[in-house]
Formats: sequence, structure tokens, C-alpha cells
Amino acid sequence: MNLNHSATFDRLLARSAAINRAGWVLLSALTAHHSLGQAAPAPTAEVRKADTPVPLESPEPKSVLLPGAEKTHTPVSEESPSARLASILKIQSIDQRQERLIALGIEMGKTNPERGMQMFLNDFPPALDQQTFGVPVLRHWAEKQPLKALEACQQIPGGERRALAYSAVLAGWASVAPNEAAAWTLENLSGIYRRTAIARIGKVWASTAPRKAAGWALAYSSEVDQLFSLSEVMDTWADAYGQDAVEWSLALAAGKLRDFTLSKAMFKWADYFPKTAAEWIITHPETLWLMPRVAARWGQHDPAAASAWLDNNVSATVAQESRQAMVLEWAEYSPRIAFEWAVTYLKGSSREVAFSAVFSKWASEYPQEALLSALDLNDETERHIALASVFSAWCGQDLEAFSAWLKQQKPGIEKDIGIEQLADVLISSKPADMLSEILTMQNQARLQRSLTLHYQDWKLIQPQAAEAWLKLHPNAVRLMPP
Repeated sequence: MNLNHSATFDRLLARSAAINRAGWVLLSALTAHHSLGQAAPAPTAEVRKADTPVPLESPEPKSVLLPGAEKTHTPVSEESPSARLASILKIQSIDQRQERLIALGIEMGKTNPERGMQMFLNDFPPALDQQTFGVPVLRHWAEKQPLKALEACQQIPGGERRALAYSAVLAGWASVAPNEAAAWTLENLSGIYRRTAIARIGKVWASTAPRKAAGWALAYSSEVDQLFSLSEVMDTWADAYGQDAVEWSLALAAGKLRDFTLSKAMFKWADYFPKTAAEWIITHPETLWLMPRVAARWGQHDPAAASAWLDNNVSATVAQESRQAMVLEWAEYSPRIAFEWAVTYLKGSSREVAFSAVFSKWASEYPQEALLSALDLNDETERHIALASVFSAWCGQDLEAFSAWLKQQKPGIEKDIGIEQLADVLISSKPADMLSEILTMQNQARLQRSLTLHYQDWKLIQPQAAEAWLKLHPNAVRLMPP
């Protein structure tokens, strides 16, 4: 299978939350560049040759004619590679330009990589087009001459661009000799250079020998390095053989590394076969903590079937936790539908947690729309929870618009909740103004709680200013506990 998958872990549940926090931060950085290191599809038709013949170690494979060019049987191109590149860079359509840059990069990487590298360094501004061309040049160069390609990476300025170049070269080398590529990486690279490279090596290696790749990744002494490499290995392995990857992970010693690999493999498996993955969990009770997230993946495709299966196969508590996870996942792409489903299927604390998350996501994009639905809730507690989430998200999206809206509201509980959320945002920059605004709240319990909290915080930072304000507002003294 070769489907796109969702973002690396954003909400690991239960025991998986114990994974090293630093590892997660770096994993997020890696995900941003994941797609840049992937090889383009192999070309299928004939392409015009470069001007200068280049001796190869083996006969040149048949390549493709760049889109838009006419077929020719002439062995030498009428245009130089640089001229062809200049023509491609003039194409306005991003998709067409990227496609032709990849094809030209593959051709240069196979036929004249040194020339391709010079084009990469000299004929581009430092932008995405340069990476689109350079990655296939370096990757295909490394299939035959990895050390020369690695040496060429030194010409690229240090930092992110060089890290991407190293990972492209080492991915190409790993496609023909993964052990050698891995050994060179460990001996010669460190920091983010090593981590991005081992992630790419792990992904390429796991596509043909996942058990060997996983064993190699486990050998690291650095936990962060393990996370980088195992993340890609397990993702690639489970993409093709989900159950094998899950069972390999379960055989590891108990601990956060097993939890990490197990969850990584399980959630990928659940992308394709959620019911099969859920049934496997039932037969392995020690993995029941994974059920909510698996149900969430299932719920993306068929929430009714997932909900019915949960009722028949797990406890009421696990079923509610799983439905809550389904709603949270759903809210990322359709908060209105997630809310409507939660109203029907969730109860108690699970429903309250789900409402908070759904309305927060909803209001971050459409605050007025979310507000209307929150106001329609009949249960007072649920309505207040939803309103607090809406107002908090609205403050983050457009503070000026929310402040203007709040000023126009009549005194009442809705305005009190809005003042609470506004105070959370502005108390550090406008403490006196916000404390005075809090004093206008109608609900005495909310007023006292908010006033006491924010005044005490202000007093710790600016005691003289806080005392001066209090002298001007003697009624505030009576509202706060001594």
C-alpha cells in the first residue's frame, strides 16, 4: 500500500504519553521534510541525451522523454541541460514544473551527476525548486558512487539544506547497500544530520528487509536516534505487513520503547484494516490501551460500525473512551459532524471532554458558527463548557473581533464566561483594566474565583501596582478571601 498517512503522533493515549518529549519534538521536525527525500517514480520512455557523453559503469537504462518535448532518435540533445532547466523553471504551473524537475534530476543523477550538482548549486535560487531537482540527482548518483555524492554535499551550506542532501544520498546508497550506508552514517554524522539520515535509511531498508532494519534501529544507544529510525521503520513495515510489525513490537521488553513501536505499527495497521486491528487487540488484553486510537481510525471511515462493534466487544468504559477518541479525531476535519455525533453517542465526562475539544477546533476556524451551536445546548454545564472553549479559541484567532463582540453583549452568564477567557489572555499586559472588567461580572462565584486568581498572580509580579489598584477598588477587598 502507498497511501498518505496522517501526521506523526499528536495525541498518544495512556502509556504512550511516556515517550521522551524531546524525541517527539524532533520527530515533528522530521515529518515536515519527510516527503522531500522520497524517490520519484522510475521513468518509462526515452529522453534526449546530455551534450557531453558520460562513461557509465553499466549500460544506460532507458529513461523518459520530458513532458512537452518531441521524441527524437538523435543521441545528442539540441539543448544543453542548463538550457532545458531554464525552460522548465519558466513553467507557471507548480505541479508541471515540479514533475519535470524531478524527471530531469533523475536523468542527471544517472547520466552526469557532477554536472547535475553544478546545476543545483549555480542555476537555482535557494527554494523548493532547487530541492525538487537536487534530491533525485543526489539519490541516483549515490546508487553508483555514494562517496562522491557524499563529498559533494559539503558544497551545500550547512544546516537544513545539507541535512536534506545527506539524507537523499544515504537513501540512495541504502537502496543498494543499507549496511554500508548505515555504518558510514554512524561513523561520520552527528546531530540532526545523523537523525534525518538514519530515518531515511530506516525507511528504505524496511521496504525490503523490515526485520533487519528494525534490529539495526534497536542497536542505538541514543534514545532520540532510536525514535527517529524506528519511527520510519515501523511506519514502512506496517504499511505493508501490519500484523507482523505489531507482533514484532509486542515481543520487545516491556517499556516505553515497546509502547512506541507498538503504537506506531498498530495505528498504521488501523489505517487500512481497523476492524482486524481491533480484533487483534481483544486477543491481546495487554494492548487494550491502544483501542481508543484504533477506534478513532475506524471512526473516520465507518463510525456506526465501529460504535456497534465496541458495544459488543469491550467494556462500557473502554467503549466510551473509544467514542471520545473518535470524536476528537473527527473534529480535526469536520467539527460540526463530530459535534452532532457526540450529542447522540457520548455521555458524562467523555461528552464534556469531547465538547471542549470539538468547540475549540470549530471556533478556531468559524467562531460565530460554533457560538450559535454552543448556545443551543440545553444542558447548562455543557453549554458553559462549550462557550468557554469557543471564546478561548476566538481570542486566539482574532482578539480584536472577540473584544468588540464582547463589549456589545448584555450582562449575563455568557458575557461572564467571555470576560474570564479574555482575562486569561490580557491579564499579563493589562492587569488593572482586566481586574476592573472582572468586577462587572454578574455571577458572584465566577467573579470571586477569577478576581482572586488574577489579583494574586499580579501581586506576585508587581506588588506595588496591585496594592495601588486595590486601594481604588475597596469593594474588591470584600470579594476576595483574606
